[in-house]
Amino acid sequence: MMSEREVWLKAWDVVRTHGALESAPVVATLLDILGDDPHHSDWARVAAAVDAINEGVLQ
Repeated sequence: MMSEREVWLKAWDVVRTHGALESAPVVATLLDILGDDPHHSDWARVAAAVDAINEGVLQ
């Protein structure tokens, strides 16, 4: 399981790479590529962090 720090670092990587795209399709794409089913809860946390980052950027 990822630490909170790892979750936020991954989220920033996603935002930096994909911009303001919706997090769900980005994470779904990453899950398809990585086949990371055992850590699905980590990726859901990353998606939530991406949403929080994007909401902050848009304000």
